[in-house]
Order: sequence, then structure tokens, then C-alpha cells
Amino acid sequence: MIQADCPGLSKGRLLLRTICFIPVLALFVLAASCAKFAKVSDQSIPKLLTPIADAEFDQLTAKLRAFINVQAMRSSRVTIQFLDAESTERYRTADASLVLKRPDNIRLIIQVPTVGTKIAEMVSDSQHFRVAIYRPEQYRSFLIGSNNADYTQWRERLSKKAEQQSALVNARPFHFTDALLVHPLHLDEAKFIYSRQQELIEEFDARKGAKPGARVLRSFYVISESELIPSTPGRAKLRRRFWFDRNNQTQLSRQQVFDEQGRVVTDANYSNYLKLSAEGADLWPSVIKISRPYDKYSAVLTFLPESVEYNPADLPAAAFVLENKEKLPQTDLDQLQP
Repeated sequence: MIQADCPGLSKGRLLLRTICFIPVLALFVLAASCAKFAKVSDQSIPKLLTPIADAEFDQLTAKLRAFINVQAMRSSRVTIQFLDAESTERYRTADASLVLKRPDNIRLIIQVPTVGTKIAEMVSDSQHFRVAIYRPEQYRSFLIGSNNADYTQWRERLSKKAEQQSALVNARPFHFTDALLVHPLHLDEAKFIYSRQQELIEEFDARKGAKPGARVLRSFYVISESELIPSTPGRAKLRRRFWFDRNNQTQLSRQQVFDEQGRVVTDANYSNYLKLSAEGADLWPSVIKISRPYDKYSAVLTFLPESVEYNPADLPAAAFVLENKEKLPQTDLDQLQP
């Protein structure tokens, strides 16, 4: 009776019910929308590649010992291919023999496969290099120069003559020593500092069963080596970066070497680790790609199993001497400097 006599009270209850129902309805719609949204999948979004290996700083630096402990190395069975960025020329894979000795001695002989005819020969020590190019005919020359000199102007003059521009002309033997004879870390020197961080590189998903166009993020640990600048407190120069592949047992996969201006002058990639010597217990990357972006070429070295001698004791000093016995046109690059 009271409700019938008070219509305003019924309207109030109806209004209250309506007010309560609206947020409940909104929550229901929102939940349904979120559920639908959660089911949406985009294969173009890269996913983290797994499994991922963990390693501490000391464990990572221990991976470098196989490279740092090599005091000398000799291999008579190396294949090499030069890639020329300037002329987009692709040389056929050639045979090579290689001799290395610390601190920076190297001898590299490049030959025509099977017949063994020399294409080029080069040596260097810590300061100077010599390069003999025997063929092709238009490249024949004997170059002498200093490792730390800048021959950019000479290369620019040479680049105007397409027939004289070649990766063989730009290649220097000491370009290979940074990649093959990794210099020791300076952990006990106060002017050097080291850091470790994670880097993610996006790449195509090459796993079996991967959907077309799918991409993944490969995870790396990167150790950066920087040298403090005494004259400028709080500042340092980046010297090297070592990349360890967390998706491949934290093996060393890349080394970057920087110059005084912070440019990447050597970018070395290491892959396909194998036991290349019957004496050595450590695995060695059988494929090493060395890129010299400012010298406009790359070289891919492939070492064959059982082809490498580590720390041979019978390396004579003459192994790193190169004379111009074939009377090639000789150029002392230092005499061309302004």
C-alpha cells in the first residue's frame, strides 16, 4: 500500500537499478573485447629466440682464451674469397696459406686453386706491410707502407681508374691480425674499463616449421672495452666490442675494432666452430668473415679440418720477409703522402 501510494519511490529504485546496471554492462563488454584482443596474433612481431644461455663476465672472457693463447699459427689449407664493395666484384674462391706469430706478424699467400699459381702475397709486422699482387695483369704491383698511415687520398685517386680498383689493392695483411690474433684484454690496467650488456638482433626465423615471414630476436652478451682519456676526466674511447651468442652456447660470434674517431674499422664474424687441429683441444671458428668498411672490402676465410698447427716452434724469421723478386711495379705509399 505504501509503494502504491508513493510512485516517486518506485522511480527512485528503478533509477538506482539502472545506474548499477550500466557499469556492470560496461565491464562485461570490456572483458569480452579484451578476450578478443588477446587472441589476435601478428607473426611480424619478432619473438625472443630460445633457449638462451646465461654467463657471467668471467665466463665470457674465458671464451676468448682460445684466441688469446695462440702465440703462433700455421695453416696450409685455407680458402679465401674477397668481396669488393667499390666495384661489386666477386672473386672466385682461391686457395691460401697463412702464417701468424704474435705480436702482429702475418704472411698470407693467395693462389689459384689446384695449379697453385700465386695471385698475391702479403706480410706485415707491428708497423709496416708489404703486398705483392701478381695477377690479374692490371693489378700487378708491389706496395710498401705503414700500418697506421691514412692512404685515403691515394685510394680516391685510384678509384677514378676502375681497372685499378680492387679488394686486392685495398687489402692489408694487418687487417687480418686483429681478427685472427685477438689481443689480450687489459683487465689489470686502470685506464681500461669493461662493461657487459645484452643486445638483441632481429633476424628471419630459420627454424624448421617457422611460418613464412616470421622473425626472431637473437640474444647476445656484449663486452665493451673502453680506454679512459687522461686529459678529459669522465670520458673514454671505445676500443673493442666482443659479441657472444646466447643462443649458441655463448660462443664468440663477432669482434668489432674501433679507431680513434670511434669508427668500426674491423668487423670480424666467427662461425662454424670445429676442432681444426689434432693437437688443440679448443674449438676454432672454421669460417671467419673480416669486413673493412672504410677500405671497402670484405674477405671470407674458411679453414679446413686438421689444417691448422697451433704454436709451431719452427717458424723462421724469414717466414715474414717479402722481397720484390719478380720486379713488379713498386710503390712506396709513404712517399706519396703530402
